[in-house]
Amino acid sequence: MPDDQNFAPVSSGGIKHLCRLETAGGGQITIDGRHAYIGHQNGPEGTTILDISDPREPRTLSVTMVPDPTTHTHKVRVVGDIMIVNCEHQPGSGRRADFQGGGFRIYDVKDRTNPRLIKFVKTHGKGVHRFDLDETYVYVSTEAEGFVGNILETYDIRDPARPAKVSQWWLPGQNVAAGEEPHPKKTEHRLHHALRCGDEMYAGYWGSGLAIVDVSDIARPRTLSHYQYDPPSPEPTHTFLKVPFRIGGRSIAVSTEEERTKRGPDEGKPHAPFRTWDVSDPKKPRLLSSFHVPETGAPHAGPGVRFGAHQLREKVDADCLCYVTWFAAGLRILDIGDPDAPVERGFFIPRPGAGKTQPYTNDVSRDSRGLIWFTDKARGLDVIECAF
Repeated sequence: MPDDQNFAPVSSGGIKHLCRLETAGGGQITIDGRHAYIGHQNGPEGTTILDISDPREPRTLSVTMVPDPTTHTHKVRVVGDIMIVNCEHQPGSGRRADFQGGGFRIYDVKDRTNPRLIKFVKTHGKGVHRFDLDETYVYVSTEAEGFVGNILETYDIRDPARPAKVSQWWLPGQNVAAGEEPHPKKTEHRLHHALRCGDEMYAGYWGSGLAIVDVSDIARPRTLSHYQYDPPSPEPTHTFLKVPFRIGGRSIAVSTEEERTKRGPDEGKPHAPFRTWDVSDPKKPRLLSSFHVPETGAPHAGPGVRFGAHQLREKVDADCLCYVTWFAAGLRILDIGDPDAPVERGFFIPRPGAGKTQPYTNDVSRDSRGLIWFTDKARGLDVIECAF
């Protein structure tokens, strides 16, 4: 395989590469107005805030560092002048059982050059992974006392200095402290994260497929459906997102699985895909299609290469375009105007980060100008403009 010294970006027609920043490896990227917020995969960097007024020369306004070497804060969301980041055990930084820093941090970012910590909310165990956010609530995926694997906890953040937990939700087999029979998948039976759309939440449930939750009463979430693949999917479910408008008269959702670093016995099986769903009846989600990028679709492939899908932009606009990250296969732009048969409209495969032999395209966002920003898990941030 080529190394980072002689591998140039590869793209389809209609895509213009505007910028490459050699940032520290990025987890989540969130864009709000003329600012981008990047949660970094590994410390010591925690969260970077960029001024993106000039997309060809983004300007760093501030970098918030992690609170300690055992914590990473690789997810970030913003509403108004409030920024929330996760706090989770940094893999490889010591015994997880000794970790005490799990939870989330709430910042005042009126001054983007100087984020001010308002509150640290401690949860449990390894802490918070990914989460959703609106002006009233934060919906976190976290370990919790008495449970096996991450569950959903919802906090009221209208007073950001005094957030209040309002509910928990989980699937059977997790609440062992209450006497539930432990699920045979143990911690693989867990919430990755859940995304709200109206009075429903759409939950990627890692090794146990996906679920739809009724949150019309936020204090009493209620499971509407739980879909498990039969036979099981080779890769765990990462993101499940409802499209906020009907397509062809149907309610549609999309999902990704996450290709793991080491596939083990699944080596040689289909890579993690992007999927579309009919959720017109939320009690009976129906799989419509599974979109795979073939190994011939990228310069990097083969045993040991982390190739498959990971994450999608967590919003679908009226143009029905989905922006989806495939680790070694870069960013793929998929048209779900016909959800039974998604069509790839374009792609961009960035060069690998310094010292790496493949890209690790990780997370993606879109700004109000239609420009696409995406991170590399190891190193780098790319910005593209699409002519479609």
